[in-house]
Amino acid sequence: MTAEPAPASGVIIAHDNLWWYGGAERIAASIAAAFPDAPFWTILGRREVARRMGVEARLHTLLPERRPVLASYRAMAPLYPTLLRARRLPEADVLLTSSFAFAHHFRTRNDAPQLCYCYSPLRGAWSMTGEYGAALGRGRIGGTAMSGLAALLRRSDRRAAQRVTEYVAESRYVADQIRRFYGRDSQVIYPPVDTELFRPGQPESGEYFLFSGRLIEPYKRPTLAVDAFSGSKRRLVVAGDGPALPGLRKRAAANVEFAGALSDRELVPLVQGCAALVFPSVDDFGLVAVEAMACGRPVIAFAGGGALETVVPGRTGELFGEQTPESLRAVVDRFDPGAYDPGAIRAHALRWRRERFTEEIVAAVQAVRLKDPSPQV
Repeated sequence: MTAEPAPASGVIIAHDNLWWYGGAERIAASIAAAFPDAPFWTILGRREVARRMGVEARLHTLLPERRPVLASYRAMAPLYPTLLRARRLPEADVLLTSSFAFAHHFRTRNDAPQLCYCYSPLRGAWSMTGEYGAALGRGRIGGTAMSGLAALLRRSDRRAAQRVTEYVAESRYVADQIRRFYGRDSQVIYPPVDTELFRPGQPESGEYFLFSGRLIEPYKRPTLAVDAFSGSKRRLVVAGDGPALPGLRKRAAANVEFAGALSDRELVPLVQGCAALVFPSVDDFGLVAVEAMACGRPVIAFAGGGALETVVPGRTGELFGEQTPESLRAVVDRFDPGAYDPGAIRAHALRWRRERFTEEIVAAVQAVRLKDPSPQV
């Protein structure tokens, strides 16, 4: 870890961790680009992820980048609130947290006002306790263990939420969760989409459907997509890597292919040529779905979460009503990619262009800078 800098902009950015390069890290990279002088803190992280985000030169981690630490980052999650209480960040005018789990627990030495860009309240504690319990083990053992852990985490999580000066939610779906779980109001600032990189291309083959994202259960639900196509005659390409990959390979039929982990530039041609992006999860926003629409491609999404705010049935894609392989397969089997206008889909996606996000997040930070800090709890 490098020496602590004096933030020239008066802003310090703090993010949960940089273990994967996913949707939250894409958004955090845009936040960092809007404040190029701001130090960038995380609980732990990998330099290669920071390099991809453009923040390597200003990255500071609470825990060292060592293989045993990185390998245990999930198991150590219950310890993070205690760690963040014990370790204060340098003084700042504004602390800008980028949080999907614990980042809103960060505090500076001078208790600077905090603007929290929230991707989701801690899912394992609030909205997906049952699903994460099932992932821990079969039967009642995993569920009981997760239920007890979730109860402990909820108390510390809600306490930290009361210290936040202002919340920003990445969607109306998340704003509703912040209100229900934390009792806090929030402003919605939709995430940025790189509409210059993700743009229509030629030719559009439409010969395959695409799943793109981290291969992790239960959140992203790649197994649902693989099982849906294993019972279909249509072709699925899976782009991404993660702990679920070995199991997915074993259960996949011959019409399911795996492209592995791809950079954004490697992913774009695959998106441009697909019949549709398949999006089976309940995402807080669903950045990859809007990136597909920026390429002029329709999206087949589960009717839940942020997809209800981005996918317009009959115009930019379709929704399926149950999170089951059968429900998804029914839409896929009758789907006609030629029924959608790529230009109209692209125009819809331009609502989330990066320039709009930068303007709104900078304005939100400036507003918090002028506020008194919320009472410290």
